[in-house]
This record gives sequence, C-alpha cells and structure tokens, in this order.
Amino acid sequence: MARRGSGLRTAIKVVKAIDRANKQAARETQRKEKARQRAEAQALREHEKGVREAQRELKRQVRQQQSAAKQAFKNALSNANEEYQDRCEERAALRKQFIQEVLR
Repeated sequence: MARRGSGLRTAIKVVKAIDRANKQAARETQRKEKARQRAEAQALREHEKGVREAQRELKRQVRQQQSAAKQAFKNALSNANEEYQDRCEERAALRKQFIQEVLR
C-alpha cells in the first residue's frame, strides 16, 4: 500500500511555482519598463535632432537673406554708379556741344 503524504510536498511545489511566476512577472515588468524608457529616450533624441535641424535651417535662411540683401545693395550701388557715369557723360557731351555752338 502506498504511503499518503501530508500534502506538504504539493504545497511546497505550489509555493515554488507561485514564486517562479512572481519572479518572472517582475522580470517582465522590468523589461517592459526598460523598453519604455528606451523608446522615450529615442523619442527625446529625435525631437532634439529635429529642433537642431530647424535651428540650422533658420540660421541658413537668415544667412541667405543677409547675403541677398547685401547683393541687392551692391547691385543698386553699381546701377547708381553707372547712372551717375551716364549723366556725367551726357553733361560733358552737352558742354562740348554748347562750346561748339558758342565758338561758331
């Protein structure tokens, strides 16, 4: 006839199974938390990268605008100088013409 146990072994097995399940759940929770933290850190890095790129683009646009304004100023100055030279030449031609008229 088989000996009947007091159920202690079964109770120990159940307690050990519960303990293993508890440890596994704690490891899984920790794994999920680390994954969440990594995802959050990645999102933060991507956001900061986007901000830096936007700042770089803004600086580039400002430099382009300043360069365009400087070039426009140079062009306007050059055009004004050419117009001045043209007026000077016209006046010189008129003076010569007037002198020629007077001398005749």
